[in-house]
Amino acid sequence: MRPATACSRQSALRACLAAAAAAIGSPPATARNLPQPTAASGAARGTVEALRPIVRSAAAVAAAAAAPSDLDACAAALARLPDSETPFKRLFDEYSEGVSYKQTYLDQNAFLVYYTRGFDGAGRPSIEAESAGEALQKAQYGARNDAWIAVDDARQEVQFLRAHPPARPHMHTLAPARATLRSLCLQADADEYSELRDALRRARAAFDSYLALAPAEQVSAAREAEGREGGSR
Repeated sequence: MRPATACSRQSALRACLAAAAAAIGSPPATARNLPQPTAASGAARGTVEALRPIVRSAAAVAAAAAAPSDLDACAAALARLPDSETPFKRLFDEYSEGVSYKQTYLDQNAFLVYYTRGFDGAGRPSIEAESAGEALQKAQYGARNDAWIAVDDARQEVQFLRAHPPARPHMHTLAPARATLRSLCLQADADEYSELRDALRRARAAFDSYLALAPAEQVSAAREAEGREGGSR
């Protein structure tokens, strides 16, 4: 009889909550909006091997950021990264902490969790209390998302600049001094490439933030492995 009683209490609780919701109105947005699946296998999750493609991609972004005014070199460096959102994010997800069962439950039962204020039983902490692993997952996915947005912005800016090459100052508008000419050309470049520079700066910052979440010894090992493989090509 105990299971039936528990079930009845649960049903009664849900009915009360539904009535309360009807009276109060819809709650604010409470769904956790879990990241969309990217078909990452997670077979090597948390290993140096899974971290290497991220380190390799970070190096490509750094190469693009080193000479943004050389659009061909910048585009070639960015082409070393996956060219669409899902494969790009999958590269991170192969290493990142996975979404936990609890996070999935919270996302699927946001309505119930909201009205019970995360009640998980007498004397137990709120079900919404975040574990270290869940905090890491959120931080990793946040940096991953920031990296994709910035890389995509950079690619679009490269495409725009290729279609609309920055205009250099015309000779007849300049003073004859070479120093003045060079100064004005550099100033024009700085203005025309500022959005590309900003996108690449954001991309580098996102990769740096992600790698800072990984153990330092793993990052060093991944960089060393990439360096050895790169030198043997």
